[in-house]
Formats: sequence, C-alpha cells, structure tokens
Amino acid sequence: MRQHMLNGWLVAALVATTCLLGFTAYAEVKQDISRIACTHDHQPSGERVAQCDICATVRCASGA
Repeated sequence: MRQHMLNGWLVAALVATTCLLGFTAYAEVKQDISRIACTHDHQPSGERVAQCDICATVRCASGA
C-alpha cells in the first residue's frame, strides 16, 4: 500500500515537472519569435544585430 502511494506521488511529480518544462520552453520560444520578427526587417546589411532584449525593443520602437 505504501509503495503504491509513493509511486503515485512520483508519477505526479514527474508529470508536474514535464508540464513546467513545457510551459517554460513555450514561453521562451514565444519571446524569441517576437524578438526575431521585430528585428528581421530592420537589420542593417553588413552589421551585427544586437543580441539583447533592450536593443531589440529600441530597434522595434524606432522602426515602427
């Protein structure tokens, strides 16, 4: 009986961890896609684009 209870908690913890990992990955990909879409049309040729959120926000605000 005790072993079944521990197995249940272990499965619940595994499912919760998987859901949390999936949610975190989704949030990061969603943020990255919006940053790429923002800077894609405003990239100067021959120059490196800044790789920070602040620069992407400024670049997006000045280009719109």
